[in-house]
Order: sequence, then structure tokens, then C-alpha cells
Amino acid sequence: MRIFTEQENKWIAELVEAKQKGRIAMRDLQVAKLLREKFEFFALKWTYGSKPQVSLYHRCGKSMEEIAKTERLYLDICDYIYFIKELETLGFIAIQHFSLEEENREFSILYDRTKYTYKEDTDEFEPKEYEDLRDMINCQSNKKIPLEKIDDNMWIPFQINRIQNINLDFANDLHKYGEGIIYPLPLAKDYVENDFKTLEERKHKEEMDIALKSARLSQKSFIIAFISLIFSVGFGAYQRYSSQKIDSEQFNIIKNAIYNNQIKDPLEIKDPLNVKIKDAICTKTTGINRGNIPIKQNEGTVKLTPNSSIKKQD
Repeated sequence: MRIFTEQENKWIAELVEAKQKGRIAMRDLQVAKLLREKFEFFALKWTYGSKPQVSLYHRCGKSMEEIAKTERLYLDICDYIYFIKELETLGFIAIQHFSLEEENREFSILYDRTKYTYKEDTDEFEPKEYEDLRDMINCQSNKKIPLEKIDDNMWIPFQINRIQNINLDFANDLHKYGEGIIYPLPLAKDYVENDFKTLEERKHKEEMDIALKSARLSQKSFIIAFISLIFSVGFGAYQRYSSQKIDSEQFNIIKNAIYNNQIKDPLEIKDPLNVKIKDAICTKTTGINRGNIPIKQNEGTVKLTPNSSIKKQD
């Protein structure tokens, strides 16, 4: 779902607030009434059916700038009706319709019915309270020249012109929504009460918060691991390049291990074939895999074969 503008959020809040008033709110939720309150036009007429058409009316005598502003109202009215249509699609509102008595009529028109009347045959408006200029001056016209009362001492000619006829099927949308009543659904109330955040937006934000929290924890774990690595490398370098001391107990253990695993009197080898034994050989056996090698002793020669052992002879 798209993000609504600030003005659209304000409209949604107004609809939800109006519903809180109860049954009396039905009048304030009429689309026709909302159109007249939000947009400045004298009258808005739409003809629906096979030949849809939209007509805007304004007072004569306005400046060109005011007339151009009135003409732009068509676009503003389109935006509002399509916005209501979108809210219905999203499930924010439902549209309720009146049961009209004149079902055969093919047009609807919005104007201030308390002050004016509309004549369908001539497509003209007339004030309910007016003075005919023909009664004030000598005029030969057969047509009324109504004067509208502005205040106690001022009367002005009442003239209304139709700005334009817009032949678009938007008139059918005006017929569907313009004559209906907006009923805000609970989803709209939830949206307003949660600071204009939808359920999907709030859920997405919650998931993002969890993901960011996990990312922060991962970052902290990485920093701790990196510090541990630096410490290990530094400690290893310290051990490698710093002098090491061995206490007397460790020195004695190493010394005894070397002493217990060595030949007491070393062999004296003069050539590859003769090995002379000076005094004695330890009782441990020594495997020789070099073939038959004669070894001279003090009083004789011992012949060795592969995998044989050497023992001291008397």
C-alpha cells in the first residue's frame, strides 16, 4: 500500500472522527456534503448512463483568475472521488447508498438548496429570495432579471454561467460515490490510532527492528572475535621473541629424560663396516637394518644379521 499524503491522512482522520458521533454522523459522512464543504463551486452536475457528462457552474462577473481556479476544481474533485474509491478498495471504508425516489432521472446536481432552485428544462438557477429588476425600472424584457440580496442595502444581479461540459465516464464514478455515504471500517480507525501506520507497516517495522538488533549483536560478536584474534597474535609474538625461563624442577625433568634415553658410552665408528666398542653397551637393544655388518670387539668379531641385537661379550 502506498503512503498517504498529509492531506489524505487528515481526511481519513475526519471520517473516523465523524463516525464516533454516532448516527448523527451519517449526515456529515455524505459524499455530496463533503464535496460542497471542501470545494468552492456554485454547482456541480453530473449526467450518468450512456452519455456521461460533468458540468461546473460559477457566478458571472468573476475575474479570469477566479474562473481559472474554478475550472481547476474539476481535477481536485477527481482526486477526492478517486481517493474515496481507493479507500474502499483497501478496506478502509464501505459505501452505503440512499434509496432514491427518482430512479428514472439520469443526472444529479449539487448546489445550496436552501437558497436556490434549479430548473431542469432551462438549466438555470434562481434565488428563492430576489427582486425583479423589471419592477424597479422600465424594462421591456419578458425574462426575469433577478436581483440577489447580499445584505440589507445591497442587491446584485444574479447570473450563473456553466463553465464547461466534460464528457468523460468520471460522471459514473460521481454517480456511484457522490450520492453515497462513507462508512469508516475498523481498519481506518486502527490506522488513525496508530499514528497513520498500517498493520503491514507496523509489522514491517517490527521485523526491521529485530533485523537491526541482530545486526548489532553480530557486529559486537565480530568486534570481540577480532580483538581476541589480535590478542592471540600478539601473545604468540610475545612468546616467540621474548626470553623464556625454565625453573629448576622443569630443568631436572628434561635432564633425566635425556639421560634415561641415551647410550652411556658412545660408539666409535671408524668406517662403515667396523664398529668398535670401547667399554660397554647399554642393555637396550639396537635394531640394525643394514645387512650383515661385522663388529670388532676387544677380543673378537661379532657377526650381525638384519634385525639382530648387540650384546656385550665377556
